[in-house]
Amino acid sequence: MRSPFQEEILLSGAILLMAAIGPNVFPVAQAGLANMFVLATRVLIPSVILLGLFLAIAAWRGHRRLFRRTLAGGVAGLLATFGLEAFRATSFHVFEGMPGDLPRLMGVLLTDRFMLGPSTLSDALGFAYHFWNGACFGIIFTVILGRRSMAWAFSYGQLIGVGFLLSPVVASLGIGFMGKEMPSMPVTVVLAHAAYGILLGWLTRRWLHDEGWLLSSETHEI
Repeated sequence: MRSPFQEEILLSGAILLMAAIGPNVFPVAQAGLANMFVLATRVLIPSVILLGLFLAIAAWRGHRRLFRRTLAGGVAGLLATFGLEAFRATSFHVFEGMPGDLPRLMGVLLTDRFMLGPSTLSDALGFAYHFWNGACFGIIFTVILGRRSMAWAFSYGQLIGVGFLLSPVVASLGIGFMGKEMPSMPVTVVLAHAAYGILLGWLTRRWLHDEGWLLSSETHEI
């Protein structure tokens, strides 16, 4: 029979797995490994449903630490994406510092209308997916680390940014390794993810008081 701690670890792993799926759908599609519309219907949507199911199970089984970490991380990550968007959108629309409008691109790929161009629905879905990714990264941060210093959150944001620059997404844009042929691109990514990390850290420090790691058997009231 599993102990409550073992059950929490299993549920945590399931939530982390579901949270990791969303941010990888776009890079996998841009790598040419699968159609993004197919990935969305067969992988992304089920992962969202299952994440909600596992969160509900965590609440039902009394895993308050995991429930609150997941909820706080998801909301904080979603809100922190507004900070990221402030830099990304300004860079793209004002300074032409980005090679394309990525949320719109994600939208046309999600709706399988790349040859037709964006629509109101594709734009809405593209931005919804963009903010869902921000929520997922927030969940991953808080489920594993709990409440951490601003330095941890800032570094986490920069790690996400570096991962993005190394991903097939940037490679597919034709601007060289890590966007070196368009210097404004990596600068924008660094600044945008700095804003994301700072906001994520500030919000989670306000909402969480649990500083234990995922594998710590100690639980705390929040």
